Amino acid sequence: MDHKTVHRGIAVTLFLLAEAVYLMTMAPTLSFWDCGEFIATSYTLGVPHPPGAPLFLLVGRLFSMVPFFEDIGARVNLLSTLSASATVTLTYLIIFQLITVYRKSDPRSWDDSGRLSAYGAALVGALALAFSDSFWFNAVETEVYAPSLFFTALVVWFILRWFGEESQEGNERWLMAAMYVIGLSIGVHLLSLLAIFAVIMVYYYKKYEVTVASFLVMAVAASGAFLLVYIGIIKGVPILMQQASWWGIAILLGGIVYVVYVAHIRKHRLLHTLSMSLLLLIVGYTSYALIYVRANASPSINENNPSTGEAFFAYLNREQYGELPLWPRRWSEEPIHRYFYQQYENDLDYFFRYQLSHMYLRYFGWQFIGREGDSGEGADIDWTRFWALPFLVGVFGMFSHFHRDWKMGSVVTALFILTGAALVIYLNQVEPQPRERDYSYTGSFFAFAIWIGIGAENLIRLVRNIAADSQERNILSIVTLGALLLVVDGRMLYANYAVHDRSGNYVPWDWAWNMLQSCEKDAILFTNGDNDTFPLWYLQEVEGIRTDVRVVNLSLANTGWYLDQLKNTSPHGAKKIAFSLSDEELKGISFVPVQPVEVELPAGSEKEALIGEYRSADLDVPEGVVDTLRWQIKPTIIYRGRGFLRPQDFAVYEILMNNYAKRPIYFAITVGRDNLLGIDNYLRLDGLVYKVVPVESSEERVFVGTPKLWTNLCSVFRYRNLDNLDVFIEETSLRLSKNYKPLFSSLAAALAEEPRREINVRQSDGKTRRATGKELALEALDTSQEMLPLERFRMDPGIAASVVSLYVSLGEKDKTDRYIVYLERLAGATALREDPQLHYILALVLREVGRTGESAAILDKLFKEIDESKIELPNQ
Repeated sequence: MDHKTVHRGIAVTLFLLAEAVYLMTMAPTLSFWDCGEFIATSYTLGVPHPPGAPLFLLVGRLFSMVPFFEDIGARVNLLSTLSASATVTLTYLIIFQLITVYRKSDPRSWDDSGRLSAYGAALVGALALAFSDSFWFNAVETEVYAPSLFFTALVVWFILRWFGEESQEGNERWLMAAMYVIGLSIGVHLLSLLAIFAVIMVYYYKKYEVTVASFLVMAVAASGAFLLVYIGIIKGVPILMQQASWWGIAILLGGIVYVVYVAHIRKHRLLHTLSMSLLLLIVGYTSYALIYVRANASPSINENNPSTGEAFFAYLNREQYGELPLWPRRWSEEPIHRYFYQQYENDLDYFFRYQLSHMYLRYFGWQFIGREGDSGEGADIDWTRFWALPFLVGVFGMFSHFHRDWKMGSVVTALFILTGAALVIYLNQVEPQPRERDYSYTGSFFAFAIWIGIGAENLIRLVRNIAADSQERNILSIVTLGALLLVVDGRMLYANYAVHDRSGNYVPWDWAWNMLQSCEKDAILFTNGDNDTFPLWYLQEVEGIRTDVRVVNLSLANTGWYLDQLKNTSPHGAKKIAFSLSDEELKGISFVPVQPVEVELPAGSEKEALIGEYRSADLDVPEGVVDTLRWQIKPTIIYRGRGFLRPQDFAVYEILMNNYAKRPIYFAITVGRDNLLGIDNYLRLDGLVYKVVPVESSEERVFVGTPKLWTNLCSVFRYRNLDNLDVFIEETSLRLSKNYKPLFSSLAAALAEEPRREINVRQSDGKTRRATGKELALEALDTSQEMLPLERFRMDPGIAASVVSLYVSLGEKDKTDRYIVYLERLAGATALREDPQLHYILALVLREVGRTGESAAILDKLFKEIDESKIELPNQ
């Protein structure tokens, strides 16, 4: 077969292989973080967080309409798998093209071993990217990073095609296509803009003689082109629209079209290419009109409401997030950030140790050396996972590339640095971060994967050159290529497959379902961040589930536009939230100076409703029922000696004072105490939420709504595949799912206080059931172990000990074995001096189940080896 047939066949096969792997490991529905928001806004063409991703939304909307899968989330996830597979294919094509460039010959003239080494090496590099940690993670969920990298790879491939065809008529089409793709990529993510430097470098190397002076001019030109696009177009066009309305845009486009026309008539090729490229880039950028148009349609999700020129400008410029300085590196005044800053001697120490090493080089190591353990949160580099072979081959490829073609080697280097270390400088991230940020640097990992391919080709070349004749060269090429595919790509696939397989992970969907079902009709639910908000948006917007619940995200509640929407909009017919503030006061909300103050909130009808709820369950009305909720509000921010409430705090106060007793109000269990505005003692645990109730409880113990909590945990909630140890649950899902076991323990403890008392609860079929506290407590404990096995959900030793005590008190001592074994294993793996409390807890538990001899032995050892006055042990 001829070269083109083989080359294209490998590319197609590679695409299908990558797509098959990604489909097998793709998330079956939404995932945590921004995925729920992106799916919901794609499905409804809503407005996501700034700066938006309009092209992504349009394509995502198209995918959501085609019945590839029953689940809408899975349909939009497919967009990421296809984008990633296409990027892998482009990586293969790019590596092959670079090999062609430094070989300086037509592939049709190569011998069999030469072709084999080029095809195979490009395959090795492309598969290294396909099976790398962060790229694979992005490929199987709805996020913008897979499509963004696809655009970056497409730009690189286009400019290499131009480089190879520069002497042919019509070669400019590749340059224009590259610029149009850059314009389109702005509608997905801004990272693709960094490919501009690669475009200009390749153009310079092809058109001009390399000297120190010309290189400096090129560097200035590349920087100028980047600033022209970023400041002149991305930021400048919105300013033009703000100042001159849409007429300004029309005049700008008309002027560029006129220049294109004049250049065409006068046959000025360079001017025509530049003006046409600029026109195409702006045309690609016009996808952002979607944001403005949809904002004016007032969709349910309309973040920042960019429906005016001024708001649209602020949206595109990400003004909501403020400015990040390039210096100093330790710039934040937040107390938690200042605390971590103190661990570093100076700004340079902070940059090198945290920002560069921890927040980039560690991620780089994950890709090509190996990630420690199965979870990414805080994981270090594991040199035994891939035996560092992908890294070593890539380093060899980098040196080989510069040796054989330093010009293209410098292009890949620029891409590698600009999307890696330079991005670290630009982002200037604070410590700590709420999540790992490895997804931001996939452009850098893509560049290194190119070097892995280059390194593989040069290794094959070195080995095959040992042979004297062509047959031996072919054999050595095949053997070397097979070894590289096995020890580099095969090892990466084997080591990474299990931890990237999300095919059975329904935790985000179930988490959102469980939280919404914890709430009564027309509830107001305060949430804290992305993971307890975006999945809820997905269920409400896409699935139409519990649209009566108004979700109030506390982070967004710091903004006036969001509070205005809560007050004045009724998404899907949900009730508006009452405020005493006018619309103008809400839009201008800011920090409120305050001293500690006592507030009162009449219980009103909530007291009667609570009493009726407990009587219908045949329970005594809780002690502490009040006619008026009284608590103290304290400043949540201290600045220069003065106390302030944040806008979100004042919003909580406003919502409580104007809506309580008219509709139920809840806080998600993920909301921290510092966001509760001091109302902690009037909260009842009902599921994944705390309900504000007119019952004053003590701080030492959580007030549990036993009938409601039992119904939710044992009849309503979903825990799909949490009990299936063959299904991998990634870190975020696992961390949030760990909240369930303490809920079951709290429920069982509350029920066990009155074991003979009969209670009315609702079953999964909707029917009411009457059972004793003992029966319900045992069912709760058994359900906890059945749905949340200890093998996956490790428990705090104190909670495990309380479960043992509960089983013993309820007459089921035989069911304590697994918990005792669990505690014994923990103690066996922990030195006594390292954690004396753990050993003390084990001793108490053993004594409780009648194993007094073993308990006494542990206590004797404990008190002999450690001075009692130097340790703190829990009360018996």
